[in-house]
Amino acid sequence: CHAGQIVATVAQMTWARGTERALTAEEPVAAMQQWHTEYVNELNELIIKIRGNLTKIERKIIVALVTTDVHARDIIEELHEQQVGDILNFTWQQQL
Repeated sequence: CHAGQIVATVAQMTWARGTERALTAEEPVAAMQQWHTEYVNELNELIIKIRGNLTKIERKIIVALVTTDVHARDIIEELHEQQVGDILNFTWQQQL
């Protein structure tokens, strides 16, 4: 198994868990906004790491992670804009 595959899998699991946690919160729209803010902050930290001193493989892994995280960020944003508040909503279900 390649290190990049492990990182990608864990990132997807973390994103799905965090998004579902927001969707099942007492106030899902507010929770989704908070999740979006946290996710953007983490994404910005990854971008800063890309600019640092990394090995070739580390850089490739982080660049791939940023690419998928940008897509995930956009989905979180869409869920918030559409005020999705249920894990059974089709907008969320189509992402799984």
